[in-house]
Amino acid sequence: MKYLSYKNYVLFVLIVLIVSCKEKAMDSTYANTTDKNQQKKTKKSPVLKLNKKKFTETESLHFNHSVGGDPIEEETWVAMKYDNDFLEIKFECRNNHRLDQNHYVKDNSAMFNQEVFELFICKGKEVQGKYLEIQINPNNALFLAKITNRFKPKREYKIEYIDTKTSGVTHTVEKDTINDIWKGSLKIPLKVLEYPKPTKEAIYRLNMFRVISNVDHADKKWSHTTETSTFACWNSTMTPTPQFHIPDAFGVLILE
Repeated sequence: MKYLSYKNYVLFVLIVLIVSCKEKAMDSTYANTTDKNQQKKTKKSPVLKLNKKKFTETESLHFNHSVGGDPIEEETWVAMKYDNDFLEIKFECRNNHRLDQNHYVKDNSAMFNQEVFELFICKGKEVQGKYLEIQINPNNALFLAKITNRFKPKREYKIEYIDTKTSGVTHTVEKDTINDIWKGSLKIPLKVLEYPKPTKEAIYRLNMFRVISNVDHADKKWSHTTETSTFACWNSTMTPTPQFHIPDAFGVLILE
């Protein structure tokens, strides 16, 4: 039987210690990464409480990437209030360098292919597969529709358009191309928001979104892609690819 010399024994011990330390460091890094990812996936839905006296602002100026959930660089200011008849929303989409490259001007068009501010909302405190989709773009074009989201695996949705002229929704937009800002307001009748069914509780589930172009477009019929645009959410949908139609990620809106 051969025995290790003292020098070889010391060298062997050092190697064991180094390998052990590396394994612990890797385990720690993996655990921290896993914990962070798990926290993002299991975080509580944000809650926004409104009153009739003054506008309530969202806590952060930074929406979050739909993939990964990290805050986007661009600022998005949103404030809301309500009265007996309307929910009123004011917003500012800042750091928007390509305002004049949006070309949809008709209501209920495919304006979601370019830059928009969006709101998904439904009445009730539970997560539901039916909700309203409301969009507005820098040209003050409006999109209103009832969405039935029953086919999640296939990413298919039933869309029932709402006549924007008779809906009672009022909206305005201002463009400031010098400062790369477009801002607007929406006044939505509470009667319209009684969807999918009226309830006595003044509680809604909602999420807000913003699509931002990151490249110039020569073709007026351009359409956003994952490579050319930022897809941002008030509450991140945490999907593998950009996706807004995730009711499970809706936050909570309470009219106090």
